[in-house]
Amino acid sequence: MQNPVTMLNRVAVGDAIRRTAWMYPNKEVIVDGGKRFTYQQLFVDTNKFANYLLNKGLKKGDCVATICLNSYEHIVAMYGIQKAAGVWVPLNAGLLSSDFEYVLKETSAEIVIIDEILYTAHEALLSQYECLIISDNDIPKSFLKAFEDEGAEEPVVDIHDRDMAHIMFTSGTTSNPKGVMMSHLSVQLAALGNIIELGFDRSLSTLGAMPFFHCAQHTFVQVCIILGAKITVLRKFDPVELMKLVQQEKINFTFLLPMMYRAVMSHPERENYDLSTLKSCLYAMAPMDQITLEAIINGLGADCWLASGQTEIYPATVFFRPEHQLLKKGSYWGGPALTNDLAIMDDMGNILPNGQVGEIVHRGPNVMIGYLNNPEATKEARAYDWHHTGDLGYLDEDNLLVFVDRKKDLIKTGGENVPSIHVEQKLLNCPLVENCVVVGLPHPKWSEAVTAFVKLRGEGAKEDIIAYCREHLAGYQIPKKIVVVEEFPMTTTGKIQKHVLRSSYTNLYAGQEIG
Repeated sequence: MQNPVTMLNRVAVGDAIRRTAWMYPNKEVIVDGGKRFTYQQLFVDTNKFANYLLNKGLKKGDCVATICLNSYEHIVAMYGIQKAAGVWVPLNAGLLSSDFEYVLKETSAEIVIIDEILYTAHEALLSQYECLIISDNDIPKSFLKAFEDEGAEEPVVDIHDRDMAHIMFTSGTTSNPKGVMMSHLSVQLAALGNIIELGFDRSLSTLGAMPFFHCAQHTFVQVCIILGAKITVLRKFDPVELMKLVQQEKINFTFLLPMMYRAVMSHPERENYDLSTLKSCLYAMAPMDQITLEAIINGLGADCWLASGQTEIYPATVFFRPEHQLLKKGSYWGGPALTNDLAIMDDMGNILPNGQVGEIVHRGPNVMIGYLNNPEATKEARAYDWHHTGDLGYLDEDNLLVFVDRKKDLIKTGGENVPSIHVEQKLLNCPLVENCVVVGLPHPKWSEAVTAFVKLRGEGAKEDIIAYCREHLAGYQIPKKIVVVEEFPMTTTGKIQKHVLRSSYTNLYAGQEIG
């Protein structure tokens, strides 16, 4: 096996594949349905794809896009691009053609790797690009066939640690999405920090249940490849299929949304599966209800972790660790990760003392290079030489971070500030509520009215939920209305889209009496 490193001290995310394949060539890296792939296969396939791109004329820093669900081929694509010194641009597979068009033009990407089912849905747009299609069928423009005759040797390319590894785009709920430029060094240090924080070793066996195109799941892909661990792909969330895979593949670490953990732990077939190998459960993006949390910790005997981070500062940036999970009550995000500093800042750039609410800010090598083609937004995000998250919080007496709300989600009602997440946490502990989200809607008297959208767990009445709120919330925090929904508008990463609900229900209180 060649060692093509062209710099004595370089940091490049794709180098991890060579190192792991050298040590564990026959160890499995991906289990994807009925297919199983080794590190040697991944090393060869990523080299071949990188050589294909270079022979097509790819230059250092050129962007190549992927529009893919989770698969072995998706991993080959992302690392092949980066091994060729290109920039990987993962697109959210759930976007509209107009969103794809914006990102492809913004990055000047000319090559797109895409799943067949997604290509069919967006063929009109993608016909103007060179597309390689991931498919199990024998089709023209097949991704795997495109590079099957390329050389298997690792390409010799010049990569520096601060070179761009990828550009991930934010959700763009109120404006065009912003392209977040991330370096090889940032991704590598974040992954190494996660390995240390979570106590991982080479016995790690995890699920790829969240999208690879999202920063949170992607960092665990890099974690696994550094270690020589195994990733089992779960293409679509199903509680029974998840439990089968945990039992079959001896999964010992999961990263899921709280709603997924709830679905598993409350499933009627739960006792039919052996989940005893599961030792560590990480959740993110939403609060975990107390019932589910206790079921995992006390019922499974597994450690629970809450991790937080952003596309702009590679995750994780803070951890709410197992020793605090049942001890500290409230919207705790915990302490800073090994890789970055944490502070609370006011609008004038002053670092605030413990107990005072302000914006959560970070510094560290995992901060983005900047926003693509947007120097103004980059400057704003790093005012006072700190990375600004847009989240509000405070540090408690033990220097643990308590999340208050997104700046834009804080509800201002009748002169009081109500953190939406505080109301959501109380509602999630109500036995009648399966899932919920709380927003502020325009109100002629209160300026904004606390409004809860809930998905019921079985039979229940809105009046019973309001009665529960009266027992557990201050008067001004109690929702003015409970809106029962069958489903929530969701992102592909499992976040409820509050902006969609705000827009759809903006006139809910129109004509309400002021008196």
